[in-house]
Amino acid sequence: MRTSRSKAALSWLSTAAACGAAALAILGAVGPSQASSLVYTPINPTFGGNPNMGPILLNEANSQNLPLAAQTAAEAAAAAAAAKASGTGALTPSQIFAEELQSQLLSSFANQITQAIFGPNAQKSGTFSYGTTTVTFVTIAGEVTITIDAAGSITTITVPTTQ
Repeated sequence: MRTSRSKAALSWLSTAAACGAAALAILGAVGPSQASSLVYTPINPTFGGNPNMGPILLNEANSQNLPLAAQTAAEAAAAAAAAKASGTGALTPSQIFAEELQSQLLSSFANQITQAIFGPNAQKSGTFSYGTTTVTFVTIAGEVTITIDAAGSITTITVPTTQ
């Protein structure tokens, strides 16, 4: 019985040795490998690529923008006039400054209200006014009800208190 096990083990060992020898032979036949550095070559001629690729890239971009490419000059002019009439056109630097200033003032106003409701000296109720906007708040039973009246448009917000 012992002889058959040792023969099986010997057979397995010789098979593993044969596979290992075959692997070494294959690796030895391949030879040493060599590496070289990778070099990025841009395609777009704007970034140093082949100048002949410009028209190809432009045609590819235009084919992907079918709705814009199909728009006629008259349609584009009409859309620009509509944007200007509705006030969605480009803003001047003074308009941008005025919007930024108004945003900062409203942010300061909101901060004052938040401090009055949730700050260290929190109040149970109060009213704040800024231009045509009036903000009223009341704290009842663990909830704060905030009413914002902006020139007749009324919005009510209810939030839980953290106390």
